[in-house]
Amino acid sequence: MPESKPIATAGWWRTLVFTAALAALSYAAARLMFSAFMFYDDEGYVLVSLRNFAEHGGLYRDVYSQYGPFPFVVYYLLHGLGLPFTHIAGRLVTLAAWIGTALACAAIARQATRSLPATLAVMAGTFAYLWIMVSEPSHPGSLIALTVAVAGALGYRWLMQGEVGRWALITGAAAAALALTKVNVGGFVILSGAAWILLHHENARLRRLAPWLLGAGAVVVPLVLMRPMLSLGWVQTFAGVFVVSALAALAAVGPQRAAVAGWPTLARCVAGGLAVVVAVTAVVLLRGSSLADILEGVVLGPLRMPAAFNLSYTWPAATPAFAAASALACALAFWRRRQGDARADSFVAWARLAAAGGAVYAVWQFPDSSPDRVIFGFGAPCLWLFLWPLGGTAAPERTAVNWLGLLWLGQSLHAFPVAGSQIAWGTFFALPLAAAGGADAIRWLAARRTVVSDTPRRRSLGRAATVAPAALALLVGLRFHEAAKRYDDGSDLGLPGAEFLRLPSQASALFRVLSYNAAAHADVVFSEPGMFSLNFWSGRPTPTLANVTHWFSLLNRERQDAIVAALEAKPNACVVVQREHIEYLTRRSFAPAGVLHDYIDRNFVTAFKLDNFEFRVRRGRTIEPLLLGEMLVYAETPRSENTALKLRLVLPPGRTVARIDVTDPRQPQAPGLAFASGNARVELTRTDLRGMPAAPARTAAWPFQADGPVTVLVHFDRFAQPRPTAGALITLRDAAGAEIALARLKE
Repeated sequence: MPESKPIATAGWWRTLVFTAALAALSYAAARLMFSAFMFYDDEGYVLVSLRNFAEHGGLYRDVYSQYGPFPFVVYYLLHGLGLPFTHIAGRLVTLAAWIGTALACAAIARQATRSLPATLAVMAGTFAYLWIMVSEPSHPGSLIALTVAVAGALGYRWLMQGEVGRWALITGAAAAALALTKVNVGGFVILSGAAWILLHHENARLRRLAPWLLGAGAVVVPLVLMRPMLSLGWVQTFAGVFVVSALAALAAVGPQRAAVAGWPTLARCVAGGLAVVVAVTAVVLLRGSSLADILEGVVLGPLRMPAAFNLSYTWPAATPAFAAASALACALAFWRRRQGDARADSFVAWARLAAAGGAVYAVWQFPDSSPDRVIFGFGAPCLWLFLWPLGGTAAPERTAVNWLGLLWLGQSLHAFPVAGSQIAWGTFFALPLAAAGGADAIRWLAARRTVVSDTPRRRSLGRAATVAPAALALLVGLRFHEAAKRYDDGSDLGLPGAEFLRLPSQASALFRVLSYNAAAHADVVFSEPGMFSLNFWSGRPTPTLANVTHWFSLLNRERQDAIVAALEAKPNACVVVQREHIEYLTRRSFAPAGVLHDYIDRNFVTAFKLDNFEFRVRRGRTIEPLLLGEMLVYAETPRSENTALKLRLVLPPGRTVARIDVTDPRQPQAPGLAFASGNARVELTRTDLRGMPAAPARTAAWPFQADGPVTVLVHFDRFAQPRPTAGALITLRDAAGAEIALARLKE
């Protein structure tokens, strides 16, 4: 790539363009962040655990978590600065981590390429690559991604500057923070850092032995890590691809490695890690946990996780053959390099550009396909191409790129045993690696007259290096904004702490139904699987401080017995069962079972059901559901009022209802019902939240007002209206058509 001025000195307009792009992408990311809610609700589980730690302490002793203490300490400190534990606040923190990760990747691209288009392409690509952030608000995954990104970006910068001591401190601190979040992820950073030190050690003998020692480690690590599940095909493929890719990467690094690290480097890593460990542990100990509790939460508990839950990755059919072919190509190139054949570098440069082009293509497909799934399937076998030192590449650049590559290789293991969002969190560094490696290859090719011998071809290569990333940045940015338009659809959730979270109207109505009924009819709310957002929205507590989504496989008998006792002590306890999620787990051989599951099945019956959610009350108890309409059919008469829609609502003060629509978003072409002054009569009865009348019924003229709890009867002629479907959406609107309230029709 032709040399250009650094962005900082190339003109104010470059800074303006970069800032505008960052603002536009951040705005779109915010709209995406606040327009989704995942029914498996890891968000609610993490939020309730963070809040319980801040308010009660006793992490791992009383407050259950499968994650380490570092995120708890971070949120505890943020809470001390005024951050509330709400869905809005948690999503803002996750959004900040998303933006910070994209900025860190852009910083690497900026330093490696000195190209504004390439920097923008990597930043836009990282935003798209990590779109899964919207599915995991408040989850430690966003903090993991940010920590890895900062360690990678600062480490790259400092190694380029020869500041190995600074690299060691940030690497040790990041590894400790990550180990105290998820021990496996921190362990991968430790292994990557140790590998880098060995490969660049001042001791020549150790440096020569390093590839062999690390090669043996590359075989052992995945086998030990994945041993509990090595009988599964996808895990076998994972282990095989990792081993082959790691061996190729180590071979590619080559013998000409800078000797810049020593035992003091390792000591600095340890010092940085110890500082984080001591600080985090001190806070948790002061909040009531013991060292034994911390050991259980950080190490022993996570070791049992593969048996508790796992999620497979469907490998592309071509991956094993591709990995084998790539390893053979590496061996051939390595042999030719040993023979002094300069064509080995030419082959690697062009192959590297092809691999970078594959990464571009994967990002180009967003949002039709998720780029992380594709890059995870083919990225590791290509890693050696980006670690191969092309002739003329400066030593600091080689050491810096080696760090990024080793870091990426270790983090790719994050997808075991749950290959979900973890794939994106562990592999996003593929984008700055592709940019750095691609720029290096273009520079190397452009400098070789045997490859680019005339000025026009040299200029064409330079134009391609500018136009291609600019086009990618523009296209991905536009598609990112297009995806964010979903925020314009649907309805605000309107529940405490999640007021402007906007979901499809059918979903917003569902969660209002569940939350309002929990607030009205329960003194404690539990759920199966755990859906603790309902506790935030209803204001009702959980039975104990031990809360987790899959409590039936993660909580021991003692903790389940404690929850049974707490439920037994509350006559108005309610349980929400998500039947679809249970069926999904059953198909994957993780069906709920155990003493608490059996207690719920024996003692709680379904009061109403909506969208595969069962709202259960204690056996023998009945309730009048809120926000759940039902059709009352009168005796057949010629009168126009032969049917009534009965609604128990909680209406906002000062709003006037001019129209009631009944529609089914699942069947958008089907005609809906529309009640107004011309075709329906309204009867209102003020009630309390439990449905008990507080005043006599009265007929109201359209439009009508009724603040607070009220039972609404809409009398109409069913023969003059389309037949409503079970579960249909009921929307109360004002004269301008604006939404006032949502409800659902009983199933």
